Amino acid sequence: MATRDTLTPKEAQCSGGADYAALALEALQEPADAAYAKELMDRVAGDCQFTKDLAACAIVYKALGEQGRAEELLQTAEDYCMSGEEQVALAEAKFKVLGDKAAAVSAYEKALKETNNLDPLIDLAKNVMRVIADSAFAKKVLEKAEAKISRAVEYSKLAAASAEHLLDKDYAAAIFNKAGEKLSSVPDLLSLAGEVTKTLGDPARAKALYQRALEGATDFTAAKTLIESAKQVGDAAFMQAALKKAGDLATATGEYIELAEGLASVGDKPGAVALLDKAEDAVAGLDEMQRLVTAVEAHLADDAERLTRVKAKLEKRQANHARYMEFQQLEKEAGSVKQFLALADRVRLELEDPFYAAKLIDSAEKLLDGTGYQFSRYKPILLAVDKNLDDTDWLGRLLDRAAENATDFIAFKDLVVTAAHLQHREIGVSKARAYLAAREAALAADANATVYDTAKLAEASFAATQDAAEAGRLLKAARAQAKDHFALTHIGRLYASMDNSVKADELYAAAAAACPNGDACIQFIDRLKGFALPAEALKKWYAECGTRLSKPADKLRWAEGIADALNDKAWATEVYGQLADRFSGADAARFELSRRSRADLNYFGATRRH
Repeated sequence: MATRDTLTPKEAQCSGGADYAALALEALQEPADAAYAKELMDRVAGDCQFTKDLAACAIVYKALGEQGRAEELLQTAEDYCMSGEEQVALAEAKFKVLGDKAAAVSAYEKALKETNNLDPLIDLAKNVMRVIADSAFAKKVLEKAEAKISRAVEYSKLAAASAEHLLDKDYAAAIFNKAGEKLSSVPDLLSLAGEVTKTLGDPARAKALYQRALEGATDFTAAKTLIESAKQVGDAAFMQAALKKAGDLATATGEYIELAEGLASVGDKPGAVALLDKAEDAVAGLDEMQRLVTAVEAHLADDAERLTRVKAKLEKRQANHARYMEFQQLEKEAGSVKQFLALADRVRLELEDPFYAAKLIDSAEKLLDGTGYQFSRYKPILLAVDKNLDDTDWLGRLLDRAAENATDFIAFKDLVVTAAHLQHREIGVSKARAYLAAREAALAADANATVYDTAKLAEASFAATQDAAEAGRLLKAARAQAKDHFALTHIGRLYASMDNSVKADELYAAAAAACPNGDACIQFIDRLKGFALPAEALKKWYAECGTRLSKPADKLRWAEGIADALNDKAWATEVYGQLADRFSGADAARFELSRRSRADLNYFGATRRH
């Protein structure tokens, strides 16, 4: 109970009009001591020079029933008012002394213009609600604050203020929604989720934020944060998802072991087993191996086979510790893909440690990241993984990336041939066939695809799989597209390269039949010469081509090819003799000139006469 005797000692703590006014209002509480309250005001009011003090005193005089004195002080307070903070005090006094809400709002408006930071704006909104209980204006204040924030803690503070002081949970939810849209880091999303639960009591909205955080986690540290949050909220499903995410993101032995120990501590033995498997695969040093053995002994001691295996590995590392130290030093000095891959080969051969070899190959691959993809540069990585490791997932990833980037035929053929000849033959052949099928489907859908595209696919298919039936199927499709001797000859050469001489001869015959004139016959035989066919075969196909010609001019051009392309003067002489009676007039002169220059061996004379 406040009395003059209990209040008087407090006067020593007062330092201005506002402090004395607060003491006076305390004196007016039941049982009220109005005389003491007035005595305090009369003592200090005349000396007040700041709006805050004048406004506070005016409110007390109003409570004492001295309206005139209250309004006089209020006017002086307004005259002295210069800052946003003073406008707040003035607004309260105008409402409490005059009952003028409009005047109070006007003062609050002025205060709002001069207030910019989050905490002062929240305080202003609180004051508005406490004094005039105008939620619309208080929301206007908070909306100004909303435009100035960017961090999760700021959004949460603003939403909490809205829910607590405006009693507007819808606006608080809207603030959280905007924060969820703008923020993406795992710590921010987790912070928001926790505040949503605390402020709104809305588990569904919080769960959506937890899910976004889960999806956005990209490293083990972030995943651990998710696990801690799951523990705090007690969400078993979220905990399970967070643990799985962490297991997927972990890459180092220590991370796998740490997570496995956490799973084991909550009774998830299968989960711990899976992660300790990964930890064992990733061990790259003596310390990590020792830690793994300790973890297995602590959590999987009943797994005798595992315990025996990891202890044997530990003994091996301990026995070869000097060699491991030597290789680790070489690893530090390595700076090129070639050096890392050569070191991986040595590790496999000398230490028989595929896990360390994998680490070295991974370092080599990382050197290529961000340098622009070329299969010729990544191919050594692919071959190193194939030779040194038993990691089909890694092989599959490397092969698929190469397929995505194989835009030209040379790179594509190199890829499928490389894939089909890997030591891991099953996955290699499977991938090669899949890429060939995909390329065939793409060609079928491409209106601009040519006979040569199909023929190249057949060539790549046979080079990779040696499957003559499959390559033959593709060449048959190419044959259906072929319209000229160039394409038919090309397809014939591919059949020949597959040791299918019957089909090759069939195509060469078709090419000969497709030659429309003597020039085409010469082009045809020039192509066959490039295939290194024996002389008798060349003569056979050239003769075949000639039999299809009927015009004398085409026959003459074909005859010239016997001498020019095949350098067979004897055959040329024979053919010229057969053609002689088919030319007359100007054509006969043309014929004679051609024969003398190509078939008449004595035309220029054996010796020169003087």
